[in-house]
Amino acid sequence: MKKKVIGLACLLLIYLIAISLGVASFFLFKDYVPLLINILISDVIATIFVWANGLIFKTASVYDPYWSIQTFVIYLGLLIYFNNFNLFTIVPLVAIGLYSIRLTTNFIIGFHDLSYIDWRYKMLKEKSGVFYQLVNLFGICMFPTLVVYSASIPLFIYSTLTEFSYLDFIGSGVILLGTILELISDIQMKVFIKNRTSRSEIINVGLWNYSRHPNYLGEISIWFGAALVLLISNISYWYFIFGAIINLIMFLVISIPMEERHMKEYKPDMDKYIKSTSMLLILPKKRHNNE
Repeated sequence: MKKKVIGLACLLLIYLIAISLGVASFFLFKDYVPLLINILISDVIATIFVWANGLIFKTASVYDPYWSIQTFVIYLGLLIYFNNFNLFTIVPLVAIGLYSIRLTTNFIIGFHDLSYIDWRYKMLKEKSGVFYQLVNLFGICMFPTLVVYSASIPLFIYSTLTEFSYLDFIGSGVILLGTILELISDIQMKVFIKNRTSRSEIINVGLWNYSRHPNYLGEISIWFGAALVLLISNISYWYFIFGAIINLIMFLVISIPMEERHMKEYKPDMDKYIKSTSMLLILPKKRHNNE
């Protein structure tokens, strides 16, 4: 417990300094570059600082909480900067705040000390060898930062608006529903892990009986919800849905295939589970002729 508290205190200090650097950068460049570019520069600077501290502590997992608080911190900062607090801007703040709380709480619960390294990072380190730190910077840290930044642009623009519509609340509702979906998935997974008799068992209870990745479905829904906050009554910004689409592609092409290949190594029935169960959508089990 002592190591956990010390580790979390170190991470808190790292993130407070990273936020301070980002804010300082924002004010340094605010008169010279467009708003969205300025936010991106500040975001990248904060990411590089967190990555550098990962080098000091010898674990890329120092970055893990970053993308869960990134959008909330920036959106809140923009509302303060533009002094644009009202019912319409606060509702998305609360919705994305609940999302951040859930992810950060998950990280804190699973965190033991600063020696923790995610299995995906270990795999990337083995495969990349001497190039690992480049993979760490651009793949583990910078790529998720850029994806989340892209998916958050609608909220950043929304923070600058002065005209709103009650239709905007639909997007916040989707964010909230996605967060609830993730929370239910988390709880069901934790109960399953607690009660399983072997690591080779495949979860087939609750939402996981109808979707192989209901938690990812929730995550994907959240970023389409963030886009809808802006787009549903401001359709002229339609092109900013690209961030949510990029996020979807990331899960379909990278995250899900990587995770399922890993699970096949110790779950002999994984192929059967894949054939019978929807990847993302909550759908009935698929029936096969040999069943």
